[in-house]
Amino acid sequence: MIEARAEENLLQKRLREIVREVEQTGASIGVLVQPMNLASDQQPWFSHDADKLFTPASNTKIVTVATALVRLGGDYRFKTEVAYTGELRDGILRGDLYVKGYGDPSLYTDELFQAVAGVSLRNLVDAIREKNIRQIDGNLYVDASFFDEQRLGNGWAWDYESEYYSAQTSALSINRGTVQLVYKPGGRSGEPVQLSLLPNTRYVHVLSEAKTVAAGEENTLEIIRLRGSNVIRVTGNLPVGEEGEKLVTVDEPALYLGTLLRESLEGAGVVLSPQSKVQNGAVPVNRTLIAELYSAPLREIAKHLNKTSDNHYAEMLLKTLGAVCKGEGSAEAGVEVVREVLQELGIAGMYQWRDGSGLSPYNLVSPRQLFTLLQAIASRPEYEDLVHSFPCAGVDGTLENRLKDSPLYRRVFAKTGTLTSVSSLSGYADLPDGERIIFSIMANRYPGETDYLKAQEDRILQALAAL
Repeated sequence: MIEARAEENLLQKRLREIVREVEQTGASIGVLVQPMNLASDQQPWFSHDADKLFTPASNTKIVTVATALVRLGGDYRFKTEVAYTGELRDGILRGDLYVKGYGDPSLYTDELFQAVAGVSLRNLVDAIREKNIRQIDGNLYVDASFFDEQRLGNGWAWDYESEYYSAQTSALSINRGTVQLVYKPGGRSGEPVQLSLLPNTRYVHVLSEAKTVAAGEENTLEIIRLRGSNVIRVTGNLPVGEEGEKLVTVDEPALYLGTLLRESLEGAGVVLSPQSKVQNGAVPVNRTLIAELYSAPLREIAKHLNKTSDNHYAEMLLKTLGAVCKGEGSAEAGVEVVREVLQELGIAGMYQWRDGSGLSPYNLVSPRQLFTLLQAIASRPEYEDLVHSFPCAGVDGTLENRLKDSPLYRRVFAKTGTLTSVSSLSGYADLPDGERIIFSIMANRYPGETDYLKAQEDRILQALAAL
């Protein structure tokens, strides 16, 4: 007993030292660490400012995914519907084609990427052609009415709207609401930078003023989408020998998907009237169904979401919660569902929730509240799906390069979080003696790069493993 208390005191001392070092930088930090099987009337191994509210960054996704698993279940699949109106005879559709989205975040084109096995643009085209539609005389309508028309989260900054992590949220979206711009230098200094777009679509226009400069000169290349448009502007200099690519968001993702579908249909030999337009429109009641296409199960969606910290997936999931559970596909309705689940799981006290991904700086939660959520889920059937969605230390996701050379390699399953001056890490860890612990570490207002905060998170976990 005396030896155990001595080890406990040593652990407390080490963790207090780390916390003190962080606070001396001007940052604030909250920590709560406790074995999973510790009785509720026992003291945690370590607690510091555990009831203080912090900006959680992407630790927000823990709550979004946990709520979705509780309310929708791991088997839930997102639907995309293809239908038509009018008369179809001898391969000619004298009417309109409709595509309606129900929040599937994983729709993709073969040219770009497939984050999760699910529905591709090619699947939509094949479904239409299998209906023997060879000519369309009407319009192509996209229906995103399952969600509201608010495209960006509450508190998201305007100056990163073109960045991939700030994609617009629409019930009908593809390629995570982005295009990829590939850039290469010209053959010699002074020549224009070579650019190509994936997928190659007329929905996006690239305006380039970028020039090639000699090797060794400063790379000043800048790629932004002009606000409220689908014009991507490329400026600056690209040195010889340097190349790369960048994902850029699109404006109005549903119309983007509709344009890609039209272009793909034309490429597959389906003739569309020159007067046909791609536009928004609700699917009529008297439509004829062509196909209902379904995503992978939610548990697979959750793995990509948490392991890669995908903001687009999280926002689509939050609004889906609102649409399915409240009949309103809005972030506010989704947050209402989150609050109900948190109450059911025993989370008490004040907190503030504004989005599903954590990109909003207005989210506020305490380490104890996240800890309580993780502890409550551990006794529920959703536990395995949630744990398997978290990055694994030294193996994958946002923890792939952390704790590789420590006793906690492959033993930490946790969600990271990063914003300017913010870092968080919450989840589960299996100590070398086999005991599973639950922890939540959150730091705000750090004046430098967040790599320092992440190093301190690792130090805290390594101190636990050392004892």
